[in-house]
Amino acid sequence: MKKPIVIAAVSAFAVLLIALAQFTGLINLPFANSAAQQGYRNTGTLELICEVTASRPVNGLDQPFEINKLTLPAGIDFESNTGWYMGEFAMSANRKGTLKVSNALLEVSRSAMFSRFDLSILGEHFTLDRRNGAFHQWLDLKNGKKLEIVAGHCKRKNGGAF
Repeated sequence: MKKPIVIAAVSAFAVLLIALAQFTGLINLPFANSAAQQGYRNTGTLELICEVTASRPVNGLDQPFEINKLTLPAGIDFESNTGWYMGEFAMSANRKGTLKVSNALLEVSRSAMFSRFDLSILGEHFTLDRRNGAFHQWLDLKNGKKLEIVAGHCKRKNGGAF
């Protein structure tokens, strides 16, 4: 009689631990919070208008950054797994980055090899969080550092949901 109670208690505890780990983000079970369950469409194109703040180095990283508020277009093409945006260190529609879809988070990246403001830039990235429209863009620098330069929020060009 005690054995079934112990088995039930241990099973309930295991389920509780798994649910807690999923909720806190320690694990990500494939059936939970999937893009399909959230109503995210991963087909066709997604055209965006973003209101962002761009902070750009003027004379290297030791000087105060120049801050600008910008409205910029961006796009995601799920069929070709690419993305682009116009603005600071743009990934233009002609030289798109590669798209990675992770549930609600869309990340676009492109390797680079150029210098600007006395910085050697090795990569360009941006993310769009479809849960809240948050947009972030950063650069990978030669010294292994990450330079975040653009942050803001985006909306669909046609006003629909992500």
